[in-house]
Amino acid sequence: MKTSKQVLRALTVLALSGTLATSISGLAGIAKADDVSDTKAKISDNKSDSAKLLAKVQELQSKVDDINNQVSEKVVDIQNNQKAIASVTSEIAAFDGKITAAQKEVTGRTNVLKKQLVALQKQSANSVSGNVYLDFILNSKDFSDLINRSMTVNKLSDANKDALDAVDAAKEKLATLRQDKADKKQALVTKEATLEKQKSQLDDLKSQAQKQQDQYNDELNDHKGELAALENQLKQQNEDAVKKLQEETAKQAAAQAAVAAASKSATSTAASSQSSNSNSSSSDASVSTPSSGKNMGGLIANVQQFLGVPYVWGGTTPAGFDCSGLIYYAANLSGISLPRTSQAQSTVGTYVSVSDLQAGDLVFWGGVGSAHHVGIYIGNGQYIHAPQPGESVTVQSIQYYRPDFGRRI
Repeated sequence: MKTSKQVLRALTVLALSGTLATSISGLAGIAKADDVSDTKAKISDNKSDSAKLLAKVQELQSKVDDINNQVSEKVVDIQNNQKAIASVTSEIAAFDGKITAAQKEVTGRTNVLKKQLVALQKQSANSVSGNVYLDFILNSKDFSDLINRSMTVNKLSDANKDALDAVDAAKEKLATLRQDKADKKQALVTKEATLEKQKSQLDDLKSQAQKQQDQYNDELNDHKGELAALENQLKQQNEDAVKKLQEETAKQAAAQAAVAAASKSATSTAASSQSSNSNSSSSDASVSTPSSGKNMGGLIANVQQFLGVPYVWGGTTPAGFDCSGLIYYAANLSGISLPRTSQAQSTVGTYVSVSDLQAGDLVFWGGVGSAHHVGIYIGNGQYIHAPQPGESVTVQSIQYYRPDFGRRI
């Protein structure tokens, strides 16, 4: 039988060891909770900020695409305007040639008149009236000759007058037509200057949007680096907490062994109690530890072969594409007839939500009939498109730049 003093000593040791174990376990839990909660809060804030930045990047990307589309249209307008100027310039040159020819004809007619006058002068001998035609008539030999000479003068006068009038009328008409063409050319030149100015303004807007997007991208990359560091920190904190809890559990076991040496019965009771506490602690530790139609296939293949081709405003050939030019050209290769612009392409086929996209569907940014960017979905959350000037045809993820809708053709 144990003495009351032995029992008291055993119970005291047991009480102290139990209090110590509870205190140590509690402190470890508090330390772990504070550190981990703080790190998790920072991670949550980082992800929230990153999501906001990504939304801004995508919003600006949509704005840049819209501006690129407008610039591409201006380039096409400028090219068409330049062709019209060249055509009018050619027409003006043709009119200049005709006017020159008419002038030569007037000169020729005048020379003929001079020769006729010289011939008449020779026949009229000495001038009496000072008028060659009148002298020619007055010098008639008889009445019959008078009639003949009068008819000759009338025919010559009428013929020369009609010829000169016709040539002068032609000259005047040609000059009027030439002036109309010159006015048209001037209007086209003025229009070109306006188009160039509008394009320059769009270039400035695009540059500003691009700078803002680059800034947000830099911030987003900074957040990614910070997030990686915080996640590593959280992992380390969890590992440290588990290790510390294991060490404290070992200390509790040692304390329990000391109590057992003081009293067999007390040790037996204490061992049972500590075993329960140890199992509970081990269970907590495990909970706290984080656990580890048409030829769509052909269309995709035709688009894929142009990966790496540079973006060119208004481009519709393998030398360079804009967004809609890429789809337009690849569709033609596949025997699919599509309109040229993204606005018109966004009205072809049937509407498809982004969540229901299938490989081969066209994807659009903007509205139906007013889309400012287009690509082709290839599955697995990815699509191919011609992004913007300075970049090439590439594959991109919906997660990074999400389209607004799709069209199934």
